[in-house]
Amino acid sequence: MSRRRRARRAVVRGVVTGQFLAALLVVAGAVLLVGFLWGPQYQVRTVVVRGNQLAFAEEVARESGVLGRSVFLIDTQDVARRIVSHPAIAQATVRAFYPDTVVIDVVERVPASVWANESGTWLVDGEGRVIGTGDLPGLPHVQVASSLSLVPGQRVPPSVAAALAEVTRRYAGRLGGLAYRPGDGLVLVFVGGERILLGDAERLAEQLAVLDALLAEGRGFLHLDLRDPDRPVLWQIAP
Repeated sequence: MSRRRRARRAVVRGVVTGQFLAALLVVAGAVLLVGFLWGPQYQVRTVVVRGNQLAFAEEVARESGVLGRSVFLIDTQDVARRIVSHPAIAQATVRAFYPDTVVIDVVERVPASVWANESGTWLVDGEGRVIGTGDLPGLPHVQVASSLSLVPGQRVPPSVAAALAEVTRRYAGRLGGLAYRPGDGLVLVFVGGERILLGDAERLAEQLAVLDALLAEGRGFLHLDLRDPDRPVLWQIAP
């Protein structure tokens, strides 16, 4: 065998051996990396929830899905999106901290009214989203039909939810109660027993303008249907 041929074989063997060793190093590095990323010492054991009052911290931690996962593999934006699906939470910021902690800061939805029937009471925000069960004094209380069962995450008509603050402020001295019923929509009940139907209150400014004009005239009535403010229907008190 010539010296040149032996040298060529040696070079080929050296290249093959080098490639094999490089592959072994890559595999070994991958194994070490996997062991590092998924090591039990780096699994999330602690979830800190801040800013919550309506949502239970344990519930937020459970819905985040981070417990037991590697702290290095937490997709904080994806976790925040899952948390915001909670009915009571409007915004969430998620941060992962070495070696095993995730901190969740939440901004909750603000209750604007309480909807109630014989089955219970529900907190609703100004956009009509049902936040959860509960009651808060000082908020407008809306009596709903017993057949209507609200569920957290469900929505009541947003225009009705938005109208409640205005009608309670505007008729504070006259208003005896609020109700919502399918077909009638939002119903104002004055302390004298007068009932005013506003439907879904989508034309609230026009509806209240008609009501204010009738009140200014001093015209007594038992029932006023303002679901269509262009065609109000009035049941007057007999003279």
